[in-house]
Amino acid sequence: MDFSFSDDQLAFRDAVRRYLAARFPASRLREVWATGADHDHAVWRELADLGVAGTVVPEAHGGSGGGLTDLVLVLGELGTSAVPEPAVETAVIAPLLLQTYASDALQQAWLPGLAAGEVVVAVASRPSSARVHDGATADLTLVRSGAEVHLAGPDRVSARTLPGADPSRRLAECDYDLDGSTLLTRDVDAGRLVGTTGAVATAAQLVGLADRLVAMTREHLLTREQFGRPLAEFQVLRHRLVDVVVQVEAARSLVWNAAHRIDTGDRTAATAAWSAKAAANEASSLAGSAALQLHGGIGFTWEHDLHLWLQRGMSWERSFGTTPELRARVGAELMGAS
Repeated sequence: MDFSFSDDQLAFRDAVRRYLAARFPASRLREVWATGADHDHAVWRELADLGVAGTVVPEAHGGSGGGLTDLVLVLGELGTSAVPEPAVETAVIAPLLLQTYASDALQQAWLPGLAAGEVVVAVASRPSSARVHDGATADLTLVRSGAEVHLAGPDRVSARTLPGADPSRRLAECDYDLDGSTLLTRDVDAGRLVGTTGAVATAAQLVGLADRLVAMTREHLLTREQFGRPLAEFQVLRHRLVDVVVQVEAARSLVWNAAHRIDTGDRTAATAAWSAKAAANEASSLAGSAALQLHGGIGFTWEHDLHLWLQRGMSWERSFGTTPELRARVGAELMGAS
């Protein structure tokens, strides 16, 4: 399998990287933390101008008509900067689900707005007492209810904002008023599509986040001195960081593989997606633990930026499957296929 990316895909990643470096430094992320649930989606509209929101939206509805592979590098950049926008739900899950299961009228109603960055989407795992990121601010929520998937607008949701370890993710407890008019599909594969694409896209963000933790820790080891020597000269510390890098690179390959399998309709796409997310969970967790320890006492302080990435990592690790859940799914899938 060829894992190389096209010049266009690499240029897209580089454009988003430059934008984030200029417009979304750690200081802006701190501002989002301070604002919390009242933070708007201005960053998402800016990213939409670069084409992020419409990457997998069909050209007929104002998008680029690409696939998840076209977006996977960009999702990594969003993870590296810990961008507090529902990119997975809005730029990946919603357009793929709508173009697969929605009527022409529904596609025309929602897909152009998604491509333009005018619509923000949330995903709820159940219709009542669901803890949903961006649940109180989303323009559209995809609600799973058993085998059904519903489309719920703001008039169909009762939301109560909740405090969270990462306030930039705007957590809310939501109850949804669902009926026949909100039903999108009863196809069991729809829920599977939500889970697999959400897992891969979140895994891509986690790999990018782990890259940032590695970079921060490497810089600290190179500049911080102990006994008159840079910390990077101590072999045991270098080995600790190398162990992280090895696991991050392994997860990266699994993410790219899973994205390709989803785009090509491969029958093993689900197990590839769950394996990628489990590996990314573990890589992010390992990177976070190493970063916190190798930064020493400064890593525990509120004033240091490290905690912004640590909290986001723990949040994403719980989204679209924890490691034990995903490993169990992979095992069950493989046992069923044997």
